[in-house]
Amino acid sequence: MQIRMHSLLILLIVTVLVTDLPFYCGSIIQFTSVAEAQDPPRRRRRGRPRPTPPPTPEPEKKEEVPEDEDAEYFAVVGAIIHTVTGPVVRGGTVLCKNGKIISIGTDIDVPDEAQKIDADGFHLYPGLVAFRSSGLIGSGDPQKSQDPFALGTVMGLAAGITSTWNGSRVGKLVRGGLDGLTIRKQAFPSITYTSRNPGAARELRQALEKVQEHLRALERHAEEKKENPEAKAPDDKWIRGTFATARNLLTGEAVALTRVSTINDLRLVCNLSRRFGFELLIEGAEEAWIDPGLIARTGASVILTPRIRRDADKDRNQKSGSSIENASILYEHGIPIAIRPRGTAIALWGLAGRDLGHLPMEAAFAVRGGLPEAAAIEAITIEPARILGVADRIGSIEVGKDADFIITDGDLLSYLTHVRWAVVNGKIQYDKMEEGLLDHIRPGGDEVPEPPDDHWPRRLGDPL
Repeated sequence: MQIRMHSLLILLIVTVLVTDLPFYCGSIIQFTSVAEAQDPPRRRRRGRPRPTPPPTPEPEKKEEVPEDEDAEYFAVVGAIIHTVTGPVVRGGTVLCKNGKIISIGTDIDVPDEAQKIDADGFHLYPGLVAFRSSGLIGSGDPQKSQDPFALGTVMGLAAGITSTWNGSRVGKLVRGGLDGLTIRKQAFPSITYTSRNPGAARELRQALEKVQEHLRALERHAEEKKENPEAKAPDDKWIRGTFATARNLLTGEAVALTRVSTINDLRLVCNLSRRFGFELLIEGAEEAWIDPGLIARTGASVILTPRIRRDADKDRNQKSGSSIENASILYEHGIPIAIRPRGTAIALWGLAGRDLGHLPMEAAFAVRGGLPEAAAIEAITIEPARILGVADRIGSIEVGKDADFIITDGDLLSYLTHVRWAVVNGKIQYDKMEEGLLDHIRPGGDEVPEPPDDHWPRRLGDPL
């Protein structure tokens, strides 16, 4: 028995020496083991070196983007932003850099060096686009025909117009210089195809037929040349004047512009467009409301003047005359419409004027006829820009587009509203309070001004 106990004691001593276990009582070992599991001891077994901790990774260095010292920043802060193609942003900021919009929102960091306009309570819209104008931008080479100090430019900006088409190019209203005037060269060949001028209509139709046959001959020649490289091409020296216009229309290189009013003439020109497959742009279209499906099937766009009135013809056994609902009906049928006043120049005819200075009032008249307000604003901003082929640069407030916009003291379609600032290419081109033309009218920009001390009708001897 003593020998057995002695053997067990020796075995225990050997075990302790080999395994390096502490010789404690059972209860203490149990608590120590729990402590070690929660916080392992620093002591390591003899003979095993302490492992080297992995190196602490250095924080990643962000690549420093060099600042553009020559950049010109411009910001409008706190405005009610009407983007036209997107939502309305209230109390927002539009940040521009070098004449382009780079950011739109309510939480935007504006560089300290940026020129700022505090537009709290004001409305910001895209600059208005006037389809067809005279006297706002030069008719020829802008370097030779543009007057950068013309009063007409100032009045156009005061009306909210920042871009327009003059028949050969789409240009901007820029003051004090000749840089950045032209957006794009654009021309629409004008065609006449009405019952009032049968001679011109017959000439155009015959030209289209002849050029169409010529284009088919060119297709046959292309096939013939595959087998006979020496095949002679059809003669095209005769393609000049009306024939050249017809070729541009049939090949899709141009869009035809025509002035048509009555429903009969609308049917004539739309049928011609569908027969030969060319694009059509219609000005006037006062009786288009009678058969809007015709224009929709043709795929034509329409330039409307809502305040033009055309009396119904009582001798015609069909609907005729103009309608205040014309713009609304065309819009409901998906027809692209742009709105312009009757006059194409700037005149000082008062609030009821029909010149180009009253473009928003013309759109407001279409709203009176049922056109949604948003569609009316589109008809004087993004829609004419699309028709003119420059919607990639102007017509709406979007990142990447030109910094062309107006800041108004009220709703754009209200006759009480004035343009407070007009910005073109990221620079202030018009400031109402600095021009001396309209600064005396509601200088505080009150949205609901007091009515004037006046009465109507006037009587003989009353002061003006």
